[in-house]
Amino acid sequence: MKMQVPMLRNYPAAACRIIEKTNILQLTAQYLMMKILLILPRFDRHKWDSLTEQAWCMARLLSANGVVQCSIAAGRSEGEKSLEVISNVSVHRFSPQLPRWKFLRRFCRCKDDFSNADLPGLELFLRKNKFDLVHIMCRGYLCQKVSQVLKERHIPYIVGCRSEDFRISDVAVPQKTVEVNSNFRKVLREYGEALQGAARVFCSDHALRRMLAVELGDRPLIHWQPGVEIEKFSRPAQLDFRQFYQIPPSRRIILSVGRIGESKNQKMLLEILSVLNKRQWKCHLVVIGWNSSDAYMQEFNKLAAEHKLENVVSVIPGLPPGDECFRAAFQASSLVILPSRFDVSGSAVLEAWAASVPVIAAPVGCGGELIEDGVNGRLVNPRDLAGMIKTCEELLDERNRSACEKMRSNGMMKARNLRWERRLEELTDIYKSILNINQHK
Repeated sequence: MKMQVPMLRNYPAAACRIIEKTNILQLTAQYLMMKILLILPRFDRHKWDSLTEQAWCMARLLSANGVVQCSIAAGRSEGEKSLEVISNVSVHRFSPQLPRWKFLRRFCRCKDDFSNADLPGLELFLRKNKFDLVHIMCRGYLCQKVSQVLKERHIPYIVGCRSEDFRISDVAVPQKTVEVNSNFRKVLREYGEALQGAARVFCSDHALRRMLAVELGDRPLIHWQPGVEIEKFSRPAQLDFRQFYQIPPSRRIILSVGRIGESKNQKMLLEILSVLNKRQWKCHLVVIGWNSSDAYMQEFNKLAAEHKLENVVSVIPGLPPGDECFRAAFQASSLVILPSRFDVSGSAVLEAWAASVPVIAAPVGCGGELIEDGVNGRLVNPRDLAGMIKTCEELLDERNRSACEKMRSNGMMKARNLRWERRLEELTDIYKSILNINQHK
């Protein structure tokens, strides 16, 4: 339909044609803009983790390019607003419906996320609003409930899966193969038919992709890795991290990021620190992450006290998005260590590379996918304490500076290839291909 433009007496015909063309282009752009919703178990500024960071970067940067109108829906923690607009991204939060019985309510509150909780408001929100595509980034029961609503409304959706959710990548203990397979089956049952009905299933690493291929076939599966904002971590921070947290210049900072819990294996960092300091390496451990397990945090503090490390350990709760301390922590560090048992955060590896910091990681999840041992970082078994200590000493030793610099350079090169601009181009193409297929059905 042709758009009508008022022909004023004093307007020349050429000007009217320009106005008409401009209005048509604006209307066309608005029509062509994809309306995408990302669903997370929670979106909490005080419990920020790699999954939230990934979704936040996707929503913020996709919305900024004018091709996608991106929103976020998530579970609501205490103190968080039900609706908030941040950097032109609408964040909708929904309160979980807790069980009637008191002991079950207590059990649900101690969970790390809302993946097995009911979010009735989210289901109602999906029924009332129309989206071109929904990207589900939560697991299990919640993913299943959401997918059922989307199927009823004929809205295509993507499901993101991580090795940590399935707990399949603990390569350090081969005899646990039966237990790992049992965990995989259990988590798979929680998804119900959500994965079978997905237009695409994103896998954090190839090991998970191979296991899911047996159940779903190879067609819908995509190996997907996050990106990194290079300039954000390479540009010098305005904050003096050492001064802010009162860490002496004589101490080398060892950094680890990730929510604090058994799967992230932070207690091993205390063992490493104890040995390094006894050997006069003079290190200070910084752990950035929110506490997902009170029991594990108590064990962590107890172990730190036993080794008399209280004065050389700083635990910083999960920092909110854009906090200057996060970037400053990487730039002040001598090493980044990620000893996760099941899934090393790809975001943390890329952020370390962007800040030119050597990385030691477990060969699980994105750690094994991104890092080539001895080329752009080091891979060490997450249960090999002696191996971790030896690798730390090699990278801290000034005599190995040239090898360390080469790893830094190779890491930066890989990070540049995985910058968010390139990752989002690929992601947008995937979204468009799904919508094209859906329109022709």
